[in-house]
Amino acid sequence: MAAAVFLLLFGFAVPAQADDVSQIANGLTGSRLYVTTDARAAVPEADQAAIRAALDRRTDADVRAVVVQSGVGKNRLGPMLEAVAQRVGEGKTYVGITADGRMMGISKDLSGQEINQLIARTSGGDIKTRLIRFADLAETKADEKAHAGMVGAFVMLGLLVVVVAGASGAFLVVRRRRREQQAREMAELKRGVEEDVTLLGEDIARLDLNVMDPDLDPAAREDYEKAMNSYDRAKSATERAARPEDMHAVTEALEDGRYHMTAVRARLAGDPVPERRAPCFFNPQHGPSVQDVTWAPPGGPARSVPACAADARRVLNGESPDVRMVPYGDGRRPYWDAGPAYAPYAGGYYASYGGMDLLSGMMIGTMLGSMMSGGFGGGFAPGDMGGGFGGDTGDIGGGWDFGGGDFGGGGDFGGGF
Repeated sequence: MAAAVFLLLFGFAVPAQADDVSQIANGLTGSRLYVTTDARAAVPEADQAAIRAALDRRTDADVRAVVVQSGVGKNRLGPMLEAVAQRVGEGKTYVGITADGRMMGISKDLSGQEINQLIARTSGGDIKTRLIRFADLAETKADEKAHAGMVGAFVMLGLLVVVVAGASGAFLVVRRRRREQQAREMAELKRGVEEDVTLLGEDIARLDLNVMDPDLDPAAREDYEKAMNSYDRAKSATERAARPEDMHAVTEALEDGRYHMTAVRARLAGDPVPERRAPCFFNPQHGPSVQDVTWAPPGGPARSVPACAADARRVLNGESPDVRMVPYGDGRRPYWDAGPAYAPYAGGYYASYGGMDLLSGMMIGTMLGSMMSGGFGGGFAPGDMGGGFGGDTGDIGGGWDFGGGDFGGGGDFGGGF
């Protein structure tokens, strides 16, 4: 009897222990609604079932709700929602509502202002009505954002397509114009080189040397045959040439052929065979140079260049040399001012005498010289996910926006639940 009386007087008077964060998080792992032990009287089982069913249907909003006892303030409710969200690890919006109807929330998708607006639109109803209404409104808002995001994505995709199409079109136009320019330059270069090859062939034909003559000087015969072989090489290389670089082999063969023709004439005349020197700078068609002279292009610095006898005489007398003029556009201009296509052309003539190193010094102040000096050859709106969860205290960092709801504006929350 005494034990029974003691139990009646003191046992039922012991308050039930409040649910902790771990219990609430475990409950929300398998359900979108958790009603704490001390708040169950405020939400009948039938209402809880209706709320769960409504929350389960609103998958886009992905709302999880916690009902707590009356009198819990925001300084406890806010950190509890943070800590629970951290432990559960899923869900986009968490709302807490007290048994006396005060409500607040945190969300990854909704800003604090949007949470407050939705909570305000649910005011005036009981807990079941408010939570179901909040889930409906959050679902609508989530669908609107998804639609807006899709529209934005399509707009961005459209803009991207336009930009890519524009860039591709511009690239194709530039490439087509570049190819047309290269084809035009190659055609001009080929005409110029063919003139050089033809001139060498005419020079050989004019000599009309009978290589079968037994009285012919064997050395002259050998030089003449070398000149003809060089001409054949130059002619074949010209026919095969498809790029400006291919002309290097042509002019290298032409330089060789012109020297051997000079040697043949010297032998036939009984004169000493001249020293093999670089071709005449002013016009490689003139054959080997005989001396170096100081010359300056219009507006350019003076430099030493190899010259044939005739051009050396002109320069030393203050006259203009006989410059090799090549096809360029609708007219002709000096080969050193006819564009980059003539760089391999010039390089072949001087390949055995220093090549581009020699040319770069002689070409200072010309178009080819300037070319040789350079060498041949999506944002996130407020409330978007912004970081991971922190410790169990609810310090989860960025990513969650607070809506104070019935408690007023959100802010920093201290304490625990």
